[in-house]
Amino acid sequence: NAKASGTHACLSFRARAGVRRPRRARARSGGGRHRTHHARAPAACGHVCTSSRAPAAGAGCDGPGLERAADRAARLQRRGARERVQLVPERLLQHHVRLEHVCGRVARGAAAAAGRGHGYYMNVCTYGYSLAFVGWDYWVKHIDWMAMNGINMPLAFVGQEVVMMRTFMELYNLTVADMQAFFSGAAFLPWYRMGNIQGWGGPLSLSWIQNRATLQQQILARMRELDMTPVLSAFGGHVPAAFVAKFPAADVSKSADWCRFPAPYGSVYLLEATDAHFQAIGSKYIQVQQELFGTDHVYNCDTYNEMDPKSSDPSYLTASSKAVFSAMTASDPDAIWMMQGWLFRDAGGFWKDPQVQAYLAGVPDDRMWILDLSANSNPVWPRTHSFYGKPYIWCNLLNFGGQQGLHGDLGAVHAGLAATGGSTINGIGITMEGIWNNYPAFEYTLRFAWFNNTPEEYMSQYAMRRYGPSTATVRGNISSAWETLYTLYYSGGGAQGSPITLVPTMSASELPEWIAHADEYGFDGAALARNYRRLFPLPASAAVAHIDAGPDATCPFGEYLDAYLVGVAPGYDPAHPPYNPSNLEAALQWCQSNDKCGGITLAGGSYGARAGFTPLPSPTNETSWAKACGSPLLAAWAGLLRGRPALADVPSYRYDLVDVTRQVLSNNFTAVLGEYTNAFGEGKGGLRSATALAAHLRDILGDYDAILSSDSNFMLGPWIADARAWGVTEGDQDLLEFNARNQLTLWGPTGQINDYAAKSWGGLIRGYYAKRWDLFLNTSLADLAAGRPFVPAVFKTAVLNAVELPFQQDRTVYPVVPEYDTVEISWALYEKYVGPLSE
Repeated sequence: NAKASGTHACLSFRARAGVRRPRRARARSGGGRHRTHHARAPAACGHVCTSSRAPAAGAGCDGPGLERAADRAARLQRRGARERVQLVPERLLQHHVRLEHVCGRVARGAAAAAGRGHGYYMNVCTYGYSLAFVGWDYWVKHIDWMAMNGINMPLAFVGQEVVMMRTFMELYNLTVADMQAFFSGAAFLPWYRMGNIQGWGGPLSLSWIQNRATLQQQILARMRELDMTPVLSAFGGHVPAAFVAKFPAADVSKSADWCRFPAPYGSVYLLEATDAHFQAIGSKYIQVQQELFGTDHVYNCDTYNEMDPKSSDPSYLTASSKAVFSAMTASDPDAIWMMQGWLFRDAGGFWKDPQVQAYLAGVPDDRMWILDLSANSNPVWPRTHSFYGKPYIWCNLLNFGGQQGLHGDLGAVHAGLAATGGSTINGIGITMEGIWNNYPAFEYTLRFAWFNNTPEEYMSQYAMRRYGPSTATVRGNISSAWETLYTLYYSGGGAQGSPITLVPTMSASELPEWIAHADEYGFDGAALARNYRRLFPLPASAAVAHIDAGPDATCPFGEYLDAYLVGVAPGYDPAHPPYNPSNLEAALQWCQSNDKCGGITLAGGSYGARAGFTPLPSPTNETSWAKACGSPLLAAWAGLLRGRPALADVPSYRYDLVDVTRQVLSNNFTAVLGEYTNAFGEGKGGLRSATALAAHLRDILGDYDAILSSDSNFMLGPWIADARAWGVTEGDQDLLEFNARNQLTLWGPTGQINDYAAKSWGGLIRGYYAKRWDLFLNTSLADLAAGRPFVPAVFKTAVLNAVELPFQQDRTVYPVVPEYDTVEISWALYEKYVGPLSE
């Protein structure tokens, strides 16, 4: 929001001290037939005075530094004009702020953020769940967004396969076919790179491999132009079967079958780091990568991601890490190893303190940086004494698989970063597996490098920054809406995902098989189970404790509802509940903190209630909890809608309106599903009610697809179109589309991690999820009419064969442009489900 040389963004970038890299010619823009819409790039926020390292305390932004900032900002805007890309939105250009004032605030903030100069971005999985298929037209805007949010150390993982191919072909004369059998398909490359799987979704075409290398050169040129330090890859030890056949004496082991992937996709070979071949391959890999992409001397390498080493002996672990680093430095003496700390998070598993300390001891402290990948919820640095002296980057993970669902905990970010004083913190990062969701949580994390605002202070200005000066005319409604959303979802409430995008079931009491065994594969099983249970209702028949829900200031529960706590931990004593029995909110909070509690059931038609839960009127319950009490989420929805006169043309406003409407309908689906489950539990006597509720569930699914289809950020069509755009032949295009479809759905041959990357996207609802629910409703209603039980195992097989497998090879073309107007359809849905709404 600052005026400088014709633009209003204060961009002051400096390279990390000591980083040397060859300057490469700037890549030309373009890149073929890729996405022509860019709405998925997060909107630039208002205060965008950023730098690769925060200015030193007292240095300010005057003198040569200010001139450089103005020059870079002007170049950025001129390039945007040439490419018809508006990098700083016009709505921001109307809001003038003195450059010196903004930069001064950054300088003062830097004093409080000493040691946090690195702004890190991305998870290795992001290159699968979000960035698998996007082209240069998307990347150029996304990199500019990184710059305007203070990110100076992004993970740059595109195009690795050409490096791996050249390394093995030049060293060992392996063939193209040998390497293609090793590489996974385009949507699954992160997990081949980490040694979890091989071959699934392949083979990669030579055109893909070459074109992605070209894209990587463009990406790196742009990042370096903005003085970022891209993090490249290094060899982790995973080798193709053809190498093992050629060198049977090599010291290799086979990994366990990750997530039950069958042969030939599991059991990846791992070459011991102390083997001479490892040194040759690791050194050659860095050499080839330097020739193709240059270097910035920082390399990500994860040998044991979600897999345990073959020995827990400390001396073995020290020798292993020392050898990995030795292979890097053989070709780059200035190499710094950046490692994900994800493997260390379970203190009770393989990586106990002696093993962690031994593995880290193999590398000098100043040559290894650790990403504390999920410090927002499970920080590793405190129990490992700041990783035993290694610099670390405090990261906010939050998202898994790119699923939607309003949630986040800004308070945990604030408290977590405030506690890092005196530690070896070396930066702040955001490491979500999938992007395009929950922007407040990630923006707040990045801003903490300079502004030590409380969550409440931050959220009080969020709407103005996000939507621009036009917000002023509707500020009351919009600000109130976001304050409510903060209370419901960004202070620890909410959950990831939606029951709509999960395999249909009657109850969350039985977990999907892969979640039940998640700990075996390196996932956080307890967190996954807790999140899953939050999404589904539990039947009132499971009630074990009655709550005297007395009158409430905003919602007189006791006047017309009975409330029951369900799914509690074994040993729960109804006579002595661990919360105030006259306070329903206290029961909700207790339930959320208890892994065994699936939710609160409210008699009278509202089920599974928890923070942010919004049941709506159903055919069997005209006076629902939401309507009678005035749900906060409904009030936030109404507040956003009332902003339409001023904000209807603001893309970020329309995005948020879709997201909130999506959340309301998802919550409503949960409520009605609870009623359906209870009707089924009544036996044949509940058939009439269940039939009506089934129709209501189908109606919600149609409305859900419609609101999502009003914004390209929430549509399946662009994802598939981007995937097919990389194919040269029709066969290539079909295989890429298979990859795109499979990752979102089965994630494997037969659902190895089914729905882990599920998306609430228009087209995907009607083309896949609604079909699953239709089969579920038809099957369960037939069971109810016949007086027989619904058998989940039988349904699982039926839905796999009837819906899930056919979808993988389906070639239905889905729209890439919105089918509806977001504001109009959201307003209509509000009036349909809630009632008339005034401006």
